Amino acid sequence: MQEERLRYLLTNYFRNTISRTELKEMLDKLDDLDESQFSSLFERMEEEIPVRSELFDRDSVARQLSHRIQENKEESADSGRNRINYVKWGSLAAAVVLFCFSIVYFVKREAAPITHPKQVLTNEIALPDGNAPILTLSTGEQYSISADNPESLDKGNLTIVRDSDGTLLYQLKHGERGSEKRTFHSPKGSALTLQLIDGTKVHLNSGSSLTYPVHFETANRLVFLDGEAYFDVAHDPAKPFIVETKQTRIKVLGTQFNVSSDLTKTKTLTTLIKGKVEVSLGGTHKILAPGMQAESDPQQQQIVLKQADLKEILAWRDGFFRFTEDDIETVLQKVKEWYDIKEITIQSTSTDTFTAMMKRTKKLSDLLKQLEKTSNYKFKIQDGRVLVM
Repeated sequence: MQEERLRYLLTNYFRNTISRTELKEMLDKLDDLDESQFSSLFERMEEEIPVRSELFDRDSVARQLSHRIQENKEESADSGRNRINYVKWGSLAAAVVLFCFSIVYFVKREAAPITHPKQVLTNEIALPDGNAPILTLSTGEQYSISADNPESLDKGNLTIVRDSDGTLLYQLKHGERGSEKRTFHSPKGSALTLQLIDGTKVHLNSGSSLTYPVHFETANRLVFLDGEAYFDVAHDPAKPFIVETKQTRIKVLGTQFNVSSDLTKTKTLTTLIKGKVEVSLGGTHKILAPGMQAESDPQQQQIVLKQADLKEILAWRDGFFRFTEDDIETVLQKVKEWYDIKEITIQSTSTDTFTAMMKRTKKLSDLLKQLEKTSNYKFKIQDGRVLVM
């Protein structure tokens, strides 16, 4: 019943027949969905959403929504409390419009037949097809891991299987002994999953690496992370699982959590989803409860705890960028983590901020076009560099 109501509201939204009351109801219902549920809902609704071209004009939709919000503001002019609600609701509405548009746009675009051969252009940055992980042995030898390269699988003692959700899983095989360490690297533009010998699954974000032993022989299960990863740790109270980064040490027994370095690589952010972890920095130790985030700052030698926005933290796992009142510098730094951008030059800045959920795209130009439609910025790609005007 809840989904039927939401489908009805979304259909009215794209037909431009939704009322102000229904619009607020739609925003509230959308906020209760996670990104994968939202994307799945839009795919199921694809045939129900009107396909007239003007309905997919981001600027047209934004103007219509802005007009409705303005009406709400005028009707609430004599209420200070309502004016505050208007501001909050307005930013939410803008975020949802961009999110709705980006999902529908890419569903439609990816479904279109390709009628022209691929061209390699200097004004484009595109992700390579079939980005394979890189395995580095203790000897320094490196292998690109793929089913087409059996030697790489043998060297890494790995097998490739389908996980329960259909994604590829790079799985360590039993039988190998010793404490030799190997490094599994997820290249730019890919998010890959490695299953360790104890059954722990590590979901690595773009450009991230995990160093691990081929067999956990000591009293601890110790791994080293460079970048960002989501851990689903196999429970073993006799052998605590420990994740080390350049700044922080995280100790767990059996849990789900996300670890990342911030964009300046000076801090480590540990977000607990389920279970219990201890975060350590020097002589400082903090225990996290589910839904909490620890920010470890080695320069200040302190760990700060705060409530986490789990949807924002885990957006990368569902294939999205999430921006929350981010300025253009922050937005492009997040984007650079995914695409192989050599350099970013910002010629002019404005007070525009971005609050949105945007699907990761094959081509950078597709993403930048959506940013242009929601701001005063213009972007140019040339020879692997991005110019902001």
